Amino acid sequence: MQSANLPHAMFGRPRPSARALAAGCLLLAVSVSAQTADPTPSDGEKKNEVLVLSTFQVTAQADVGYRAGNSVSATRIDTAIKNLPFSISAFTSQFIADIGARDLFDIAQYAPGVTHAAVEFASGNSTYAIRGFNQNPQRNGFVGEAYIDAATIERVEVVKGPASVLYGEVAPGGTVNYITKRAAPKPFVGVSVRAGDHNYARASLDLNRPLVADKLLFRLNAAWENDLEYFEPGEASTTVIAPTLTWRVTDKVAVTLDYQKLDKKETPPFATRLPTTRIVAPLPSSGILSTASVLQQNSGEDRGFGNFYPLPDNFTISANTDRRDSVMESFNAELTAQLGEHWTARANFNRSEYEIWFKGTGLGQINITVPNRYFAGAYPTSNTAEYRAAAAVYAADLLKNPRLALDAPHAQMQRRLNLQETFGEGRAAQAEIAGKFIVGHAELKPLFGVSYLEYRDNTRMRQVAAGLFPAPWNMYVPSTWNRDTDYDADSMPLTQFDRGNRRSKAVYAILNADLFDGKMFGVAGARFTRSSGSNDNFLNANASIGKAEHEKVTPQAGLGWKPRPDVLLYASYSSSFQNAIANLQIANVPSGPAAPSTSEGYEAGLKTDFFGGRISSTISVFTIDQRERVINFNTTSPTGLIQVNRMQGTLDRSEGVEAEVTWSPTDSFQVYVSASHNNVKVISTPAGTEYLLGSQPENTVEKLVNLWARYTVKDGALKGLWLGGGFNYSGPKAQRVNNPALFTDPFTLVNVAAGYDWKWQDRPASLTLNWHNVTDESYVPAAFLRGRPSTVTVEFKVKY
Repeated sequence: MQSANLPHAMFGRPRPSARALAAGCLLLAVSVSAQTADPTPSDGEKKNEVLVLSTFQVTAQADVGYRAGNSVSATRIDTAIKNLPFSISAFTSQFIADIGARDLFDIAQYAPGVTHAAVEFASGNSTYAIRGFNQNPQRNGFVGEAYIDAATIERVEVVKGPASVLYGEVAPGGTVNYITKRAAPKPFVGVSVRAGDHNYARASLDLNRPLVADKLLFRLNAAWENDLEYFEPGEASTTVIAPTLTWRVTDKVAVTLDYQKLDKKETPPFATRLPTTRIVAPLPSSGILSTASVLQQNSGEDRGFGNFYPLPDNFTISANTDRRDSVMESFNAELTAQLGEHWTARANFNRSEYEIWFKGTGLGQINITVPNRYFAGAYPTSNTAEYRAAAAVYAADLLKNPRLALDAPHAQMQRRLNLQETFGEGRAAQAEIAGKFIVGHAELKPLFGVSYLEYRDNTRMRQVAAGLFPAPWNMYVPSTWNRDTDYDADSMPLTQFDRGNRRSKAVYAILNADLFDGKMFGVAGARFTRSSGSNDNFLNANASIGKAEHEKVTPQAGLGWKPRPDVLLYASYSSSFQNAIANLQIANVPSGPAAPSTSEGYEAGLKTDFFGGRISSTISVFTIDQRERVINFNTTSPTGLIQVNRMQGTLDRSEGVEAEVTWSPTDSFQVYVSASHNNVKVISTPAGTEYLLGSQPENTVEKLVNLWARYTVKDGALKGLWLGGGFNYSGPKAQRVNNPALFTDPFTLVNVAAGYDWKWQDRPASLTLNWHNVTDESYVPAAFLRGRPSTVTVEFKVKY
């Protein structure tokens, strides 16, 4: 794919209207429903339905409302969650629908210990901090996309702790695995249309149709969304299309093909963050403030990097012609086969491509100078020791009251002419064989697997010299906020062009054991991984990173004991490793290649499943140690040269307690609640960065609490009516590695919903109202993201 040509092909495409797409969905639904019957499945159909659902697929029949019965993400084998000696959160299709989820994080945030950690720009928004460590999600067990729409999601499972045995090189906190919708034997068509505040609109289609009865099954999920138009300029639309095909070759062999494409256009991006403050030197004769903080140290510490500048929530740093175009594509082929009475095999091939083109004029920082009152005498005219001492006092005051930034005598936002592009492709192949044996009073489920992964990720940046930048904005003079600064982004000179290459080969085995007739459960396994990586710098060959290869065995083990049938006591150990493809350097001076990052985790907990599953809970305590995280920060030399620093030698420790409960006191009432207290600290650091000792890594948060409840009227005149509501609480979040004292404000988002389900011409129909952020809380979900305003949406669904 040629990234430079991407925007020219995409810009001229007309934006579909919500009405047009909704009308198309309805016409297609009517057409298909006229051609398909809705028979009661025969015994043969039911038999085939069971056979095609292999041991590698999760059994949704065990789900009851919000209570998920089984999980496939923890051991790759469909297993009851209550019997697994690990902490697992699973979210059902009903929960996903009730909360009005738009994307994956809307769902994953309800799991204890999960918070947003996205960087955005040209990196997407699907990065989450799990128990304090950043991780990108998995899609059906493979690497997921940078943007993930909820249209294709059937179920979400969050597995905690280092999980290298099954998922390879992943962060130690855990992983989010979302399971996509698959074709089913029974035909149906689902159509939904949603509209709301700020010109929000969404339409979706879920078409399932057997092409050949019991043999060839087809399903198509598609969605179009016009996101909130909350500020000017600011528009965004997303289109998703995801067909899947299952061929039942025999009653023991099935082939499944699925494809997904997400196309997202933002003019400019809604998620563009509010700018932070930077205390800089006094105004020079040029009238343009420096962008370098006067408090920045050679160690990377910068107490002059401050909180968000006080601005309205709908303020944007973007120009009228800024935009971001993102395209994600993936294709997966899966073969499953039952091999005799005891064994089932699966082979997967996955290919993915992505491209993000981001033209951005705004620079997300506002440069401010020290107010006059911090000086006893004359105001300094340069960056003197007196000025820096006053800046340190001002910075401390800003931490207590960010609005003091409005007292700065000068405040400017630098502008730039900039284009960032990321694009790449990945291929993955995997083969697994799983068994099931009864030996005396034990049931043994072994799994053996091999995998191969190969990814290439390109980063390209174009930018003109600073002297050609548009004039900076004077924050006290809105007439200087010129948003009409268009430019030909593709014609600017390349300032960065490099490609990261990564390959991984692995063999692994895991044994799931049910011992002593369900009184004890064990999971044990190990993975041998050989990982290699390199980086090609196409503008400076000397800066390229040669091939670095590492190999490691990562074991995992867990044991659970049931003192009674509805209580499980468990303990587990797990490990992981990640190959760090980087050249270490101090102030632009190379110091050698980076070593792999390794992790170990210990967990103990209690699971309950009282009153036939009406009260299901998990309480866990854990500790995770991660070694050799790569620390990246820039410093500025006395001559103004940007110096890149990349170091290792850290030990990060995450200790905490998590709890989640799913409670159904009656058939009409469901409650899900989760909470976590996570103490993540830097225990040791490389020489010269001691200021990081005891600090929280970026985007970590100590306290998280989530609640969602639903009450359904089961009979009477209001039968079909349901009410839902809850909240998401996040404590202060570490905002920036350069300034360990800087945290975002805590926030609580209150969300409510109401729905009515009925039969419309003998077809299931529903009308749902979702009100997100009821109190219109101003919040920052991650260091580089902005929150969403109070929004009310109404959705109509009908199923044929």
